[in-house]
Amino acid sequence: MQWPLLKKVTFRWLFVYLLLFCLGPLANGLWTRFIPWVGEFLGVDAVYRVNGSGDTTFHYVLTLCYVVLALAATAVWSFVDHKRPHYHSLYLGLRVLVRLVLGVMLIVYGAAKVFPSQFPPLPVHRLVQTFGDASPMGLLWTFMGASVPYTIFCGATEMLGGVLLFFRRTTTLGALVSVAVMTHVAVLNFSYDVPVKLISCHLLAMAVFLSAEDARRLANLFVWNRTANPAPMDTVLQGPKFRRAAFALKILLLAGVAVASLYPSYLRWQARLVKGPLSGIWDVQQFTLAEDVPSPAVPDNVRWRRVVISDSEQFASVQRMDGTRRQHSLTVDLEANKLFLDGEFTYSTPTADTLHIRGTYGGRELSVTFRHVDPSEFRLVNRGFHWISESPYNR
Repeated sequence: MQWPLLKKVTFRWLFVYLLLFCLGPLANGLWTRFIPWVGEFLGVDAVYRVNGSGDTTFHYVLTLCYVVLALAATAVWSFVDHKRPHYHSLYLGLRVLVRLVLGVMLIVYGAAKVFPSQFPPLPVHRLVQTFGDASPMGLLWTFMGASVPYTIFCGATEMLGGVLLFFRRTTTLGALVSVAVMTHVAVLNFSYDVPVKLISCHLLAMAVFLSAEDARRLANLFVWNRTANPAPMDTVLQGPKFRRAAFALKILLLAGVAVASLYPSYLRWQARLVKGPLSGIWDVQQFTLAEDVPSPAVPDNVRWRRVVISDSEQFASVQRMDGTRRQHSLTVDLEANKLFLDGEFTYSTPTADTLHIRGTYGGRELSVTFRHVDPSEFRLVNRGFHWISESPYNR
């Protein structure tokens, strides 16, 4: 079997590039030292930063290095091995690597949605944030968090595609599911400016690579109404003993990845459901400065409208009457009935829905009484699901 020259050259580049991408994280320490030097040569700041973004300058320079290294390796490989007729066995091995890497990543990402730790139920600060003030990414997180069933469905389809990729006979189906899932994810990332565009495009490209082998058979079945011949079941390993051993290892790997992904996701989801006694939305009922100047005599850029305390009670957002907001780190001392929010306050809770604080904020002595706002008062929370709608409820 003789491969055309273009196919051999393309395969050499794909092999090196996918090998670098799949195994690159194992050499992360090397890349974090090498890429900043390349960035200096290119005149950009490519320092590695751990901040949740996968689209930093470091990652783009890293991708550029993958491309250049793959091109250089292809040139050398083509020169020293130009007489080889094909790379069929190497291609089968590459497919196994791509299948397993893509399968593992889809299971990991899916597990974060099956137990909604990536998109948790709506945090309280989202309920009082206007749509216009939200970033596109924040709006997407609100959209996903507003529907737990939809989030679980998205995670389940990702995990389904990942599981199917672990097995040779279901690879085509797994690749098609993965193409559909990752197209959806990539479009969301680009449409809502989520900084994981590079990784989602790579995962989508890997799914396309796995499904490309069956493109003609799929076209015969779905487009041309022709008979689709059975797919070849070639394998890298020869002999039933080796294949059984490989199958057992895949089962162990699949089980290990599933447990290692689902259990931490479950713990994070449970932790997000735990709320502190002071967490929530607190609307101001009375605002008084130390010089006994009550609201509304206090200027709007000083007077508070509400305070939103995060579920973990580690952050609090102060919203003034003029609409401006300021977020602070928060510390609550339940034993001493004190909280520290750009100053020290003593607090009391005369009733379950009332909070009174007194202390110093921004150099001003003030006393504030709040009313707790139940999240169920918001339409986004209380609307719920309806089988029958006599008219659209679009508000």
